[in-house]
Amino acid sequence: MTSMTSQLCIYNYREYLENVKILITGAIVFGRNIAIDGFAETPVRIITHAHSDHLIGLNESIKYSKYIIATPITLDLAEVLNYVDKDLLPHYKLKKKPLEYHESFKINGDEITLLNADHIPGSSQVLVKLEEPKITLGYTGDFKLTSRTEVIENPDVLVIEATYGSPIYSRPFKESIPQILVDLVLEGLNKYKRVYIYAYHGKMQEVMSILRDAGVSNPFILPEKVYRAAKLLVEKYGFNYGVFYRENEFINNNNNSKYIVFKHFNLAKSRRLDGRGLHIVLTGRYTREPFTKVDDYTYVVSLSDHADYTDLLKYVELSNPQLVIVDGFRPGEAEPLKTALIEKGFCATVMP
Repeated sequence: MTSMTSQLCIYNYREYLENVKILITGAIVFGRNIAIDGFAETPVRIITHAHSDHLIGLNESIKYSKYIIATPITLDLAEVLNYVDKDLLPHYKLKKKPLEYHESFKINGDEITLLNADHIPGSSQVLVKLEEPKITLGYTGDFKLTSRTEVIENPDVLVIEATYGSPIYSRPFKESIPQILVDLVLEGLNKYKRVYIYAYHGKMQEVMSILRDAGVSNPFILPEKVYRAAKLLVEKYGFNYGVFYRENEFINNNNNSKYIVFKHFNLAKSRRLDGRGLHIVLTGRYTREPFTKVDDYTYVVSLSDHADYTDLLKYVELSNPQLVIVDGFRPGEAEPLKTALIEKGFCATVMP
């Protein structure tokens, strides 16, 4: 598609564009009633998942909006992770409207449905059918493209994330990463008795599930927020995280015990290289190799909870939207993804 043809297609879909906005608050606004992942003066605020950049303006939304919509897990995580001001908790409890995947909710004629995004526990995509004009809008939020991901099919407009929207973020080895991670953890436990894993919230829960599914039963030592989230997911939603402890309450009375310590990604730079543990730093940014040994006691492993570049393109092909809007507000590679989609024949633009 040439630049002129691309501009013409955007002009032809101007009615669609008038019903979608991505505001500087981070909100994706669909029509007159719905704001997603940011604050806007709409009766509905939707949260796709419990990551801070998608909870922007939540307290303002609690004050203004009539409904706060998300999956039950996401609504609970937003509360347990302290994203809701204490003074607003009573209002939040009254206004929150949990939706299971495929369950629909109507507001002033507009219909909202949540679909599985397979990003972090409770994460969702959003499908909206506007009553006036009668158009279908989809928003992926953050997602991975797996067998559990539900593609929004044939929308008039698809708003898509672009975290790894550049060709340099293709990971052909991504299917082998979970087993590589398990093998490194087992090697570290056998050699050092303790393994330190550095990651962001969400990715920690993914690793916890990978290890338990692989039969690794050693205790997890968790930061306070991650502990609270794990406790919620186990006790209310039946997740299998095995034995886990708060980091400030764990007492190791047995020098021969083996355990796995989870720490925030930013603490990796201050790790202690004293031969008393193996350090594994998890990132989505390393793409040339599945893992890299950076010193005698540290590996960097490329495990991402986002779709990579090839998966983003594949998702759009499977979705087959009339118009693609690439989310340019959140950190990522919106322009390269837009260019690639135009070259594939899609009508695409970046907003804001």
